[in-house]
Amino acid sequence: MELPLSFRKKLLELQKKMLAKKMLSHRSEPDPKSIVLKALEDERAKEVLEIAEAQYPEVTRAVIRGLAKLIVRGEIESIDAYTLYNIFLQLGLPLRLPIRIKFVKRGRELSIRDVLKED
Repeated sequence: MELPLSFRKKLLELQKKMLAKKMLSHRSEPDPKSIVLKALEDERAKEVLEIAEAQYPEVTRAVIRGLAKLIVRGEIESIDAYTLYNIFLQLGLPLRLPIRIKFVKRGRELSIRDVLKED
């Protein structure tokens, strides 16, 4: 049994509308990572997040999803590097952050290497 041509056309139009509506709903959902990145206070916090992604990719994705939900609900407004670092520590995931020692001499920032060369 074959459907009449007019009925098939209407079904096809309905399918197109439903597909378009579904695509729009997917676009309106922002990426959890972009939500979290907007809430990070400083560059150091972004650096901590990048290091966490490199060291613990699966767990970091879960943490990002959780933080994004809290941000969207309004329970969290902003996150600094210290808080983000402590979140991972509380989860039992110590992050290995690079240590940088900087000296300020005559208004310039110097690395420890430069200070030792001068003296």
